[in-house]
Amino acid sequence: MTESDVIMRAFLTAAAAVLLVGALAGCDPDTGTPVTSPAAPQPGQTSQAGQPGQGNPAPGTTQAKATPTLPNRDDVNVDARDFEQQGHVYFQSPSKNIKCGIYVDNLHTVGCQLKNATVIPAGLECANNPAHEVAATVMNGQAQFVCLNQGVFVGPPTDGSTAPGFHEGGGKVLEYGQTIGDRSVICESSSAGVRCSVDGHGFFIAADQQSLF
Repeated sequence: MTESDVIMRAFLTAAAAVLLVGALAGCDPDTGTPVTSPAAPQPGQTSQAGQPGQGNPAPGTTQAKATPTLPNRDDVNVDARDFEQQGHVYFQSPSKNIKCGIYVDNLHTVGCQLKNATVIPAGLECANNPAHEVAATVMNGQAQFVCLNQGVFVGPPTDGSTAPGFHEGGGKVLEYGQTIGDRSVICESSSAGVRCSVDGHGFFIAADQQSLF
């Protein structure tokens, strides 16, 4: 073997060693750039890559809001017959600011109106007329906000009086923690407000907030 052959073989051996080291080190043999693979999440860790159902939501997306817990038939703890007046079911909140009626006519399945509202849903014109009251109702299976200039959901005074100004109507008080049910309508009273639902559709109403679902 000539001296030049020895030198060439030594050179090839050294080059092969460099390539082997680069491969073991995770380098691209063409560029020498280190190549890394994503580490698998360890137990107890969450991915931050915004994958569906993992870690934080991807940019430009929002997390789904929790579905409100709706009252159901098992929650009913009062007898609707005790709240009947003139063939309809009426009730009011302990503050007497929220007055509600169930099946009061052929149009409204259930509805509640506020005597005084500190917040008015966007799009309503109740604020332009002090005589109009903010109300929420379910009509034809759909929940909506309306402005009322009369007591559509206000029952007669519980003492039977018709004299104006002294005997406030509204029906019996549905105390906080009580839930009433009449056919497909379920309503619950709490210190936060009144929530009513009809087959999964309904509303929440209070002086300082109102919502539909």
